[in-house]
Amino acid sequence: MNGASEERRAFLGARALAPSEQEWLETDGLGGFASSTTLGINTRRYHGLLFLSGRDPGERYLVVSKLEERCEDGDFRWELSSNVYPGVVYPDGADNILEFRRYPFPCYLYRLGKRRLKKEIFMVSGRRGVYCVYRLEDEAAEGPPLMLRIRPLLNNRFYHHTAREGSWEPRIQPLDGAAMVIGHVCGTLLLSCPSSSFSSEPVWYRNMLYPWERRRGLDYFEDHLSPGEFLVPLRAGEEVVFWAGPVEDETARRKHTSELVQTYREARAGEEERRLALWGDGQGTAGRLALAADQFIVKGPAGASIIAGYHWFGEWGRDAFISLPGVCLKYGRFRDAQEVFLRFAEAMSCGHIPNCFHEATGASYNTVDAALWMVWALAQYEKASGDQGFVDRLVPAVRDIVRHYISGTPHGVKMEPSGLLWAGDSGTQLTWMDACAGGVPVTCREGMPVEVNALWVCTLFALAGWERRLGNSDWERYGALAASAAREFIRLFRWSGVGLYDRIDKIGPICEVRPNQVLAAFVLGTALPQETLRQVFRTATETLVTPRGLRTLAPGSPGYAGSYRGGPEERDRAYHQGAVWPFLSWPYIALSRMAYPEMAEDRFAEVARNCASGFMDLDANLCAGSVFEIASGDPPNTPDGAVAQAWSVSAAVHAAEVAENPNTGHALGS
Repeated sequence: MNGASEERRAFLGARALAPSEQEWLETDGLGGFASSTTLGINTRRYHGLLFLSGRDPGERYLVVSKLEERCEDGDFRWELSSNVYPGVVYPDGADNILEFRRYPFPCYLYRLGKRRLKKEIFMVSGRRGVYCVYRLEDEAAEGPPLMLRIRPLLNNRFYHHTAREGSWEPRIQPLDGAAMVIGHVCGTLLLSCPSSSFSSEPVWYRNMLYPWERRRGLDYFEDHLSPGEFLVPLRAGEEVVFWAGPVEDETARRKHTSELVQTYREARAGEEERRLALWGDGQGTAGRLALAADQFIVKGPAGASIIAGYHWFGEWGRDAFISLPGVCLKYGRFRDAQEVFLRFAEAMSCGHIPNCFHEATGASYNTVDAALWMVWALAQYEKASGDQGFVDRLVPAVRDIVRHYISGTPHGVKMEPSGLLWAGDSGTQLTWMDACAGGVPVTCREGMPVEVNALWVCTLFALAGWERRLGNSDWERYGALAASAAREFIRLFRWSGVGLYDRIDKIGPICEVRPNQVLAAFVLGTALPQETLRQVFRTATETLVTPRGLRTLAPGSPGYAGSYRGGPEERDRAYHQGAVWPFLSWPYIALSRMAYPEMAEDRFAEVARNCASGFMDLDANLCAGSVFEIASGDPPNTPDGAVAQAWSVSAAVHAAEVAENPNTGHALGS
């Protein structure tokens, strides 16, 4: 068997998963997605068969919640779907699920008496809409066909919300093997199932219950509108194709309906080939991570961008640039990386890039470090691509950041006489530890945060180098400022026996053990004394490291919260006060090599396992095939938060690289 065939066999033969509340995610490369559980039960408001993006990738709307499906054979009936309602699961089709497979597309295998039914769900990158394909696997079966009933449950709401009966009154237009839904916020929708008959029977399904939202202390009931039912014969060895998505006009509708089966096969084959190309020659984790990373790169009107996480995150500047090396650069997606840089740089205001783009309503700029992470990522881009021309194109933006930070910005960022940065006050949250409870920041970082100033020093050195290459005389001034700021950083932040102080306020150093000193050591690298690097590494190893990443605060510290659960305020109080973040494993792994360059390869690989083994089995994570956002600080470090997070996947990419070849550790870091 040749190499390509072996790759395909590995790709298609990924292990089956037992039906459970574990989640899956399918994306369209535009910001839209489909997601549910391997049980087929929607347990979140963010579960649905079709979410479509709006004016930008982060603006999304629920279109199709799910399909209620049932197979019939004479007097026998088999439910395929399941829902939770108050006090009952109905219908209970989960009992008929034999297994779930994630690759190449989400796929359920059902037991229908002696028969087996496969249901596959997929989206095509760059196209709006979703396919569901049904196939009786027993091609030798004789007798009359099964009858498949499909009843779509629709919605018309913003993805953060829930809807109730009467919130939407579309016009349903029955067609031959299809239905038009007119009056959706995303335009006219087509529900198409060739060879079926459609009966228009609009009815509301009331009080679907979302267990995850109840656990999170949020509204957990929702109503959905069903426009009617499709009835289609299901014959052994044949496929029934259902498609839902927007159509522009009647001509497009007719063409789509008449050619659906043919276009489905072309679309599926093309998308499978695209994913197989991403999978490459990676076996197991490496191939899965390539596909996981791909889900965060989205195309909007302004070009490529990075979604911070699914299900509820949009475009965040800090997340984009921390994750960019693992999501884009690792896979040679340099053009996508360029567009991400331009997306944020062109929206810059007073030296700040957006903290986040709101869903088609502008941007927030309340961040001190996002612009500095962009400069750091630009340096990583230059190393990975060798493309000095694009970097030179962005030097004016870097220059603008530095000049504003020196003179002062509207968000309270200003260079101190020491050459280091002061950021914000007690009422602002400008760093990545930005959770608020009752309108008050939970984790105060007022003053000079350690990782912010490490990034600032790196920014000054980077700008000096780029200005020198461009022949600009200002490089000497920036170089001298960088060298002075580096000396002051070491003098002010060095914490004897521990590593680095977390921040310095008006009174003096703050003696909190947090992973921010790991981030600072990671970006500064050997610009710090080696003994300081070793102290940071030892402190993190002894107090912060867990198998799922690093804690945000050492246990036993004032304010430490070891459990991430409960309502919004309770969770916000734990978010950066002890919760574990997988993305922090990457700087920790890189730091180990910088602190101990003589470290043996097997010991280096062990370091990586100690802080990443709890999320590297992607098929066992909250979302099959991806990496979660956070976990509780106390053992067993239960995962929570967003089920798929870009910078968590990026960290896993680097951890996998170390596991495969410990020598790669020499190239990690700055």
